Amino acid sequence: MFEKPNMNDPHVVAPARIIHEWQNDRRRLLVDGVKQSMSRSFVRSFLFTALPITAQALMASSRTVFDVFMTSSLGAEEVAVVGYGSRIVFILILLVLGICNGAGVVIAQFYGGGSEMRAKHAVGTTILLSFAISLIGLSSIYLLSGPLAVWSSTDPAVQQLTLDYLLPASAMVLPFSIAFAIAVGLRSVGKPILATWASLVGLVSNVALNYALIFGNLGAPALGVQGAAYASAISFVIEALVVGVCVVLFYDRALFSAGRVMCYLNVDTIRKTLRIGLPIAFGSVVWAIGIFAYSILSAMAGTVPLAVLALVTPIESLAIAVLIGLSSTTNVIVGQALGQAHFRRATVDAIALLVWTLGASLLMSLLLLALKPAILLLYAGAGTDVLAVADQVFTVLAAVLVFRSLNVTLIVGVLRAGGDTASPIVIDLTAQWLVAIPIAYLCIVVFALPFPLVFLAFNSEEMARQVMALFRFRQFKWLRRIAPDS
Repeated sequence: MFEKPNMNDPHVVAPARIIHEWQNDRRRLLVDGVKQSMSRSFVRSFLFTALPITAQALMASSRTVFDVFMTSSLGAEEVAVVGYGSRIVFILILLVLGICNGAGVVIAQFYGGGSEMRAKHAVGTTILLSFAISLIGLSSIYLLSGPLAVWSSTDPAVQQLTLDYLLPASAMVLPFSIAFAIAVGLRSVGKPILATWASLVGLVSNVALNYALIFGNLGAPALGVQGAAYASAISFVIEALVVGVCVVLFYDRALFSAGRVMCYLNVDTIRKTLRIGLPIAFGSVVWAIGIFAYSILSAMAGTVPLAVLALVTPIESLAIAVLIGLSSTTNVIVGQALGQAHFRRATVDAIALLVWTLGASLLMSLLLLALKPAILLLYAGAGTDVLAVADQVFTVLAAVLVFRSLNVTLIVGVLRAGGDTASPIVIDLTAQWLVAIPIAYLCIVVFALPFPLVFLAFNSEEMARQVMALFRFRQFKWLRRIAPDS
């Protein structure tokens, strides 16, 4: 059991003193942050947390890569349908991510503040809330499946293909909600490796099931895009079972016991989780609807742009997976420091994590440019017209990765670690709906610009988001401790 934070500890500095130091001796804070990023203890702690989380996120995102890659040989329409349907499923996933990431803040602060049992109870609460919210989201998709199919294309055959993929693919959110809730709990208490192994099992099973169900191998029927959807759903069921066994064996044997249910329904924990998680979920879903709007705008530009977006999205999601690893690590490290009321250490750690993010994003950009020919070769079945445009779009993606990386760490990692949920919503929605979507609409409908420029317009939200995120960071309103007994 950890000790409760000692408010007389010299490390416990009032947030007002951090603001004063930033205003009067900013260089000292920045230098301390850079030094912290290179200190052996910090690097060890960072890598121990970041590598398993990033690996898990990469393996989860790889499912989409394999779905698009393995269906690309079926034709451009099939690629477009999988890309379109994946973005709808992405909205469901973000709904779950919002609740779970909000819960992760609570768990990390409970754990960092010394309330280990309350942290365990909060993991159970997270599982219940995550599953409940996934049921609501899945029901909404089924009710709206008709209009969603109509928006995919004017071709009835493509609309039916969309339904064939979307309905079974949406079901993956139920097992995903359980697997991710457990994973968030484990990483928040310093045990991220368990969920990583479960994700590896899920990824391997997804590839094997794709091979069987898309093309009719291993005695299975050839279901095409519908097979890709079934493969994703079944592989998440397998992952949820594996991570469930791992959490019971290696962390909390009583996690699923009936006697714990009342503890999981603790009003204080639910209130704290929903107070942080619901705004994140709401903001994430509205932001994801904006991402879906990009698909609709791309469809207005033609089948080729929509297919290009489907090809780029999986590679983009792999980069985002790395960013999720960095932001989740930020949540844990900064959140635990805040839970101990070590506000200056939290600030220095946040700066150190931004240094790591900058380095990682530059490396990812260079890696993407170097691997671009190989990536395009993998998608050779999509057609020369699609690949020619995709080549230029990948270059644009490499250019904007630095902005996106810093934004994710600042907004998802630092601001939310202290329970600051309102400003990220304002930042995300303002940048997307008031900047990017209007600019993209003008580029497509009014000026009929080439799709690489349209894709750059989609990413104009990152530049706007960065200005607002840096401003909010410097206000230091995220320096807040969530007390486990209040």
